[in-house]
Amino acid sequence: MRLLKLITVYCLLITALAACVPTTTPPPAPTFTPPAETLTPAPELGSLANPLLLALPPAQITDSTDIANGQALAALLETLTGYHIVAVAPTTTTELIEAMRTGRAHIAAFSPFALTRAYEQSAVRAAFASTKDGDASYGAQFIGSATRFKSYYDPILGENVGEAAEALSQFAGARACWTESTSPSGYLVPAGMLGWYKVAIPDGAFVQSHFSVVRAVQQAICDFGATYIDARDYPALKDSYPQLKDEVLVVWQIPAIIPYDGIFLSATLSDGMIANLKLALQQVIDSPDGATMLTALWDGQAWSPVEDDFYVEFTRYLLAAPIDLESMIH
Repeated sequence: MRLLKLITVYCLLITALAACVPTTTPPPAPTFTPPAETLTPAPELGSLANPLLLALPPAQITDSTDIANGQALAALLETLTGYHIVAVAPTTTTELIEAMRTGRAHIAAFSPFALTRAYEQSAVRAAFASTKDGDASYGAQFIGSATRFKSYYDPILGENVGEAAEALSQFAGARACWTESTSPSGYLVPAGMLGWYKVAIPDGAFVQSHFSVVRAVQQAICDFGATYIDARDYPALKDSYPQLKDEVLVVWQIPAIIPYDGIFLSATLSDGMIANLKLALQQVIDSPDGATMLTALWDGQAWSPVEDDFYVEFTRYLLAAPIDLESMIH
């Protein structure tokens, strides 16, 4: 019995001592943190390691003359700006537009169709517009039978009166004659304006020339049509139809919004770099040798500085025209 008591006391003592021993929590397992990635900053744009790229006219096989002119222009711009500039040869216009959008090309020229797609993709900023006979753009006109339509154009003032939506609404459901499917003044812009103002018309007839459109309206083959300003003055038409201007009215005149080719800069460039390049291009244009070089490289008799708003109405109506714009870009 005494032995049992001793064992009990011993067990209680052992338990009490164990309760006094502090419990040690094992440390958490170490976690692995990879070293921070060291990013090497891209070389400054316009430097020898990251040059600005001047695009030659797109072609499957680049002409040696274009290459020489492009290299000469790049060298001249490099001297004027201090940026390192290299001439490159894109294969297609679609490829070039994408390169301008992503900053893989920086200076290029585009036709009216191509510049519309470039603006649609927010790829470019305007720099210079090509001019012909001193004008950077031209207009068009809607003509219609005097017996059916009211004119919203005042020939004395030389301007439209009233609102375009009201004037063009007269054409709803009427028969149209156009020149050809690729003509900006004889089809694309006028049809785009009708699309923009949601004036629904049936499919029209393509009669190939502006004079044929005037004749078709005069002879009631079509109700209305579109031509350049003013196709009614063509001598053969005036001789054949002395009362032509009384019989065929200008219903609405489209202002000079149709551009020729233009020089553009990539929208990825900084405002400061764009300003410097525009200044350098103007110096090139102002020099006889530089102007000749630009004319040889890109289509244009002369060049005039423009801003992006110069192209707003044209691109708006072209994008509203019933065409596959991509098929018109090469």
